[in-house]
Amino acid sequence: MKFRVVERIFSDNEELPTIMLANIYGTPSVSKNMNKIEQIIELAHESGVNILVLPELSITGYIWKARNTDEIKSLLTQGENGLIEPWLRNIRDSLTEGKGGLEYIFYSNAREINGSLYNCTFILNPLLDYRDEDYIYAKVFLTPNEKAYFKQGTDKRVSIDTKWGRFGFLICYDLCFVELPRQYAFIDKVDAIVTMAAWHSQAVREYSAMNTRTDHYYGFLWDLMNASKAAYNQVWSLGVNWVGRHLKSREYFWGGSGVWAPSGMRLLQLSNINEELLIIRNLDIKGQRSKEKDDFNYRIDFENFYRNMKHPLDCTLYPE
Repeated sequence: MKFRVVERIFSDNEELPTIMLANIYGTPSVSKNMNKIEQIIELAHESGVNILVLPELSITGYIWKARNTDEIKSLLTQGENGLIEPWLRNIRDSLTEGKGGLEYIFYSNAREINGSLYNCTFILNPLLDYRDEDYIYAKVFLTPNEKAYFKQGTDKRVSIDTKWGRFGFLICYDLCFVELPRQYAFIDKVDAIVTMAAWHSQAVREYSAMNTRTDHYYGFLWDLMNASKAAYNQVWSLGVNWVGRHLKSREYFWGGSGVWAPSGMRLLQLSNINEELLIIRNLDIKGQRSKEKDDFNYRIDFENFYRNMKHPLDCTLYPE
């Protein structure tokens, strides 16, 4: 399989990371998705990529609305993270640490705990155990269809320190809730938030008196939420989404995987129609965030005002 690759260079500093985002077609087949991921990983190795990010439910493909749920439950069980451990170990063993090659893969998959499934983000790295609870993020906000298959995650956030910066994680619908990204930025002090998604495109919003209409309201929200998440928290936003038409539901995914700077400005965004891989070289995760805060530091200004007020979700956000 030949992938269309979009490649850009952010800076001349080759000590900074090269990141690949996979804006790809998914299919309800564990074997086909695994085969595609293997090819992408091979290309990442060849291209000098340091961090690879895959979409939501990377292994099984995203679920669909069905009267008979048995097929979907079988698919999720077949691709469950514990059942593909030999494959995962082989991939992890191919990664490098501190040698300038592919060091991290961020992916999403179903995870079984005590008979219940969770939609989780996992991290592959030679020095990490991907089964370690400290590095597994369970999706908090589930869509109505997902509630038939997954159990809701807790309020536990997951972040990871790398030599290039600290990364936090969201999954799809989590992106719509302001507090999670804010806590990542203000409490965990991440430099970048990675969102893995299966975000659809089609929904109608019309304001006839204003002669304004869109058939892709969900897609509009994806672009808006990634930009605003970056801007109001002054962090990088890396969003990775499926693209194309679902083989079962026939609904379209928005694609639009991309990179938003801590200013909120969109730097790069991939196709809403076609399968593409984005490689962005020498991305200054820490340095650019510091530059964006030179004029306004939202966190400090926010805390200076609210430090004496108790926050309803996490009072540690505003220390006295």
